[in-house]
Amino acid sequence: MKKARRITDIPCLHEEILGVIFSRLPVKTLLRLKCSYKGYCDLISSPWFMTLHRKRFSSDPDNHCIFVQTGKINRLIRLQNPGNLIKLNEPCRTDYTVIGSINGLIWLVTNIASRQWICLWNPSINQYKMFPVHNDNPEKTRKCDVSMGFGYEKGSDDYKVIRVLSYKTGWPLTILEIYSTNSDSWKEVKSHSRLIKLNTCFCNVIVEGLTYWVAKDLDGSTVLASFVWSIEKFFIIPLPEEVITKSQTFVATNYHGSFALLAYSSPSKFKACVDVWEIELDISAEECDWKKKDTFHTDFGFSMHWGLTGGDIVVENAPNMPFLFNVTTKQRWEMGINPILSLSNYTESLVSIKGFRRVRNQLKRKRKASNPVRAR
Repeated sequence: MKKARRITDIPCLHEEILGVIFSRLPVKTLLRLKCSYKGYCDLISSPWFMTLHRKRFSSDPDNHCIFVQTGKINRLIRLQNPGNLIKLNEPCRTDYTVIGSINGLIWLVTNIASRQWICLWNPSINQYKMFPVHNDNPEKTRKCDVSMGFGYEKGSDDYKVIRVLSYKTGWPLTILEIYSTNSDSWKEVKSHSRLIKLNTCFCNVIVEGLTYWVAKDLDGSTVLASFVWSIEKFFIIPLPEEVITKSQTFVATNYHGSFALLAYSSPSKFKACVDVWEIELDISAEECDWKKKDTFHTDFGFSMHWGLTGGDIVVENAPNMPFLFNVTTKQRWEMGINPILSLSNYTESLVSIKGFRRVRNQLKRKRKASNPVRAR
């Protein structure tokens, strides 16, 4: 009987064909393949393959997940199986705030030894990087409003962090501190006018190339502030007139990879209406155009909702348990988590940042701590 040939002895397929086949595999399988054969390792580690894999997984709703933070139990939930809460090996031992996610990277902010630190974390490959904020001087920040954002610049394939320091007096009124993962350094960009006031300490929505905040202009009107990473400049966007006059509340969200508003109105206690507004931006002309893409009606009202990349929404109607609601099929799934502090879209990827290191096995440490006999 002839010996079975190893897979590495099979005549090699063209790299592009093999890349297309491998791009359909989950990250966990690809990490195992990297250990089995040097040729596979080189292919899977190449930038073009990581981009191909990321685009394929992010475009397939079956691969979309939600990262849910409750303060005690932080879990990953697959939209195709909402009842399965996935435990994660988290890089931060102290309390942290989840700001958002893009291309498989989750951005966290935490405090260590009275100093604020930023953590970029890819749970799929179990790696992370931590670095302190720029010039974290209490005397400096006490005189200004500080907000932070995270984004991705496609042209340079660079993940960046921004701190917006808006001073109440003095000149310049606004300073932008920008961190680049490619250069692993901070820089300052001065702005000589203060046109907006960001409403939150952290950005509201992250899409490719743009980061959005809900803000106030000089007249006190609610607007959207979009930071364009390629030109390092804010772009002010007025809300649709219908949202201002007819909607009770709205949330900004990443909707199928694009920025959108989910505007909520409730004609009665047990009915609700959600309008989906998408925007087309012309950055060079500094113009924008809003279009109402969809309108969904429900047979229930709710107190809070979050929009998801795939078009689903998470609904909270206190004191009931939050549930996942598909606006197209009208299906509901109870999430089994309450309360929700933050909620972020997540899709697994192979994205790695310079300076990444492996996350220590916190799950194993917790199991040993809960079982002292076994720990000995």
